[in-house]
Amino acid sequence: MSIRLKLLLLGLLTLVLPWAGCRYAREMESALREGEQNSLLSVAQTIASSLQGRGDLLYRQPARVQSPEEPETEDDKAAAAPKPSPYDLRPILLSAQPFLDGYVEEWPQNKTAWRYFARDPAMSTVATGQHKFGILTGVFDRMLYVMLDVHDEHLVFDTPGASPLDPSTFGDRIWIGFEGQDEREHQVFIAATGPGSVTARRIETGEYGQLTAVNEPRILGALQPTARGYRLELRIPLSMLGERFGVLIDDRDRRGVDPVSYGTLRSDDLHTVGRLIVASPELTTYLKQFRQPGLRVAVAAPEGRLLAQVDALSEAKVLAPEPGILARFYRRFVDRPGTRRVIDSTADIYDREHKQIIGSLQVSQTEDRWLMLRDRALTHMLNLTLGFSLAAVIATFIFAAWLAVRLSRLRAASESALTREGLVTTFPETDASDELGDVARGFSTLLHRLNEYTGYLRTLAGKLAHEIRTPLTIVRSSLENMESEGVSSSAGIYLERARQGSDRLNAILIAMGAATRVEEAISNAERTRFNLVPVVQSAADAYRIAFPQRAFATEVPEEPVEIEGAPDLIVQMLDKLVDNAVDFSPEGATIILRVRLEPHAAVVEADNPGPPLSPDTRDRLFESLWQSRTDSDSRPHFGLGLYIVRLIAEFHRGEATASSLPGDSGARFTIRLAR
Repeated sequence: MSIRLKLLLLGLLTLVLPWAGCRYAREMESALREGEQNSLLSVAQTIASSLQGRGDLLYRQPARVQSPEEPETEDDKAAAAPKPSPYDLRPILLSAQPFLDGYVEEWPQNKTAWRYFARDPAMSTVATGQHKFGILTGVFDRMLYVMLDVHDEHLVFDTPGASPLDPSTFGDRIWIGFEGQDEREHQVFIAATGPGSVTARRIETGEYGQLTAVNEPRILGALQPTARGYRLELRIPLSMLGERFGVLIDDRDRRGVDPVSYGTLRSDDLHTVGRLIVASPELTTYLKQFRQPGLRVAVAAPEGRLLAQVDALSEAKVLAPEPGILARFYRRFVDRPGTRRVIDSTADIYDREHKQIIGSLQVSQTEDRWLMLRDRALTHMLNLTLGFSLAAVIATFIFAAWLAVRLSRLRAASESALTREGLVTTFPETDASDELGDVARGFSTLLHRLNEYTGYLRTLAGKLAHEIRTPLTIVRSSLENMESEGVSSSAGIYLERARQGSDRLNAILIAMGAATRVEEAISNAERTRFNLVPVVQSAADAYRIAFPQRAFATEVPEEPVEIEGAPDLIVQMLDKLVDNAVDFSPEGATIILRVRLEPHAAVVEADNPGPPLSPDTRDRLFESLWQSRTDSDSRPHFGLGLYIVRLIAEFHRGEATASSLPGDSGARFTIRLAR
């Protein structure tokens, strides 16, 4: 992992600040939610206290309430707390007015609100069966809405145009019974002659006892057949109704036969047996005084049925503007999944003696108010922390890039410090005052000392040759004088060994001084324009005489190959190449000297059979004082031959390279000379 990436990751750690800010915002949200919950509970308890003992305000037909001044009798207690009846109907609170068309789609899809009645009481708990109907009642704007779902395999309509009181024309009929405001029982019936709108009629007795069917225009409805029977939808003003209400179904399989009657009315006198428990219309008016934007107040019966509510949750508050883009974006990180956006508080409503629960009050409030406070603080905090984190990351990245550039310069300088001309002691970043500057200055000092030591090694051979030459001359002259004076045969053996040793030392001196002489010759050489082809051919002819154990072949172009340089140096270069080729080739091998042209250079190649070059030695063959010989040889070798080849090639603005022959059959040395 690079330093730049490490510093970038280190800079990204500053993102802990926004994360901590989100955690703090969540804690602040929990505290605000708890405070708002407590405040909302106080509001709910206050409103519930105002409704304590107000049964007349909760229910439209409350039980009779005894005044405190009058003693309460047993009859009053019985009237005040009537026992629940299975025939009681509890209308739900409708949020919108249903359209009277006989279809149930506009009604709330609440299966628990349906009540089922059947001829057989045991079948009233299931939703299917013959001689059975379901009833759903609701209240909206002082109107009672009734939806009847009658199960009837044979729907029979009344005879169109016939008298509604002629028994022979009777089909399926629905009787509606209710207690009026005069506390008397009233009945109306629905006799449909076909699908669509229906008319409610009541039966009145005339002056002479005759019966007539009179339309009841206040009751409207519609009937639609279904796969299981039919549905009847009615609307009845609450002003017509008292405390009691019921429905009776007259089911006939054909017109005029005796019906099968079942429902919540007595079949003998059509009197009601169940109550209609409806919320008082004044309850909604009373709750409206607590209406506020973003608040919903609802009152429910003890069994959970909604009696009245004032809903303003969807109304925006004046002090709660639409959150900005950043606030909505930050909410994605702060809001917990599944968190409700509405908080609720519930309080029980008791009777006057605070013994019996007569209802419950629920107050719901949106989170807009305290969410606005949280979003404002969160947006400011996250903008600050994210801005700081972004600045820190950018600064860290810039610093990392700058540091990487400096390190790359140091690396490039260290990799290119060793050249064929010597060591480069000039190092970048030496003027910097930081730790990288100290490292650069340390490398520069080290390279300077290595350069001095390398320079000493380069001149060591010449100095040693100069210092040893005089003592060696004295030794050789002394040996010659001893030979001229005559010695014994036994002493002659030792004298011959001494002469061979002196000759060997002389060869060593010549080899040690060769590089120095070549460097001096290069520095003093004069450049001339000459043809390279005859120089190579002449040298090859000489090598055939000097090395009779090897064969020499030349491959030269027919046209002249002119270069600018020193012919003597070219011959010395060929001498070193051929000397190296002879050492590494077997007897009888053919050494090829080749000259070829390139667009901008003349190329001299020397091919010799023998061992191939290993990849790790190709780059070091032309270094000073380096050799790859492993076998013992009577001649001294110091690894200067190919080094001299490189010096001469560079003098001619060229280069020297080495490679293996195809099939690893030997080595090829290539010298490119500028034309």
